[in-house]
Amino acid sequence: MSTMPMLPWRQVAEGMLPAARPRPLLQPDDAARLIALARGLRMAQPTRPVPRQTSGEAMSVWKGRGLDYAESRAYQPGDDLRDLHWRLLARTGRPYVKLHHEEQATALHLLLDLRPGMAFGTRGRTKAEQAARMALLAASAYALAAEGASGPMTLSVWRDTVHDVALGRGQKALQRLALRLQAELVVPPRPMGRRQPADGGFEAWAQVLLRSLPEGSRVLMASDGAGWESPECDAALWSLCSRAEVLLLEVRDPVETVLPRRAVLEAADFVDLAHHQSGRLQGAAGSQFAERAARHHEARLARWRSRGLRCVAAGVSESDHAVLQRLRALEA
Repeated sequence: MSTMPMLPWRQVAEGMLPAARPRPLLQPDDAARLIALARGLRMAQPTRPVPRQTSGEAMSVWKGRGLDYAESRAYQPGDDLRDLHWRLLARTGRPYVKLHHEEQATALHLLLDLRPGMAFGTRGRTKAEQAARMALLAASAYALAAEGASGPMTLSVWRDTVHDVALGRGQKALQRLALRLQAELVVPPRPMGRRQPADGGFEAWAQVLLRSLPEGSRVLMASDGAGWESPECDAALWSLCSRAEVLLLEVRDPVETVLPRRAVLEAADFVDLAHHQSGRLQGAAGSQFAERAARHHEARLARWRSRGLRCVAAGVSESDHAVLQRLRALEA
C-alpha cells in the first residue's frame, strides 16, 4: 500500500455518508466584504506598455504616450513639436517625429478551477469556495489599484470544459464577477475510487488564450494545480509566462499537508487510488505523509517558478486579510 494516501475516509468514498448539497461559491455579503477589504488595502499598480490599441467603455484607459521608442515618421501638421527627431532632421533636412509605444491599462484574465477535486474540503470551506474568494480579492485589488483606468477583465470557468465570460472594466467588471461567483455552485464530487481521465482542458485553454492575449497582460489562476505535472502543462505555462504576468492562487486543504491526529487515523480506513487498495495507516505513516507532502509541494513550486510562474499559496481556512497581505508583498 502506498505511504501517501490522498483521500478522506472510506465511509465517504463508498457513499455511506449523505452527500453534500450544491451551494453557491460565494454569498453576497462575503463578496461585498472582499471588495471593501481590497479597497481599504489598495495596492500600487505600475503602468505596463501593451502594443495594441483597443477601444472600450471606460474613460482614461490610456496611461500616456509611453517612453519606449517605436519608430519615426514624417512630420504632419498638428504633431507635437516635442516629438521632433532632431538628429534625423539634421541628417536629412526633413522633419520627422518620434513615435512611442502607448501605455495601456493592463488586461486581466481570471481562470477559476471548479473541477470535481476542488469540491473537497475538511474545514467548513471547500477549495472551490476559497479559490473564488481569492480570485475576487485579487481581481478587486488590481482593478482598484488602477484608479479608474483598469483594463478589460475576463473570467474563464473550468469544469469539464472551460467557458469564458467577458466582464468589462472597472467597478462594473467587479460587480459582474461577484454576481457570477454567487451564481456558480460547488458541485459534490463524483464517488471516490473512480478516477477521471485527464481532459486536457488547461492546455487547450492556454492555446486559445495565447492567440488573443495582449502582450503584457496579467493572468490569475485560482486552482490547486492538480494534474499540472505533465510536459504539456509545463509547455503551456511557459508559453503563458513568456507573454503575460502569470500568478497562481494555489488553494490547499490541511489534510493535503498534515493528516489528522493519530486517534482518528487509527480508526479510519483510507483508499489508495493509485494502487486501488484500502487499509489503515500504521506506525509513523502520518509523519512520513507530512514529509513526502512537503517535498512534493516544494518540487511543484520550484518547477512552476522555473517556468516564470509566481505563486501565492493559501489554505481553505486562510483569512482574507492574510491573502491580501501576501498579494501586496508579492507586488512590492
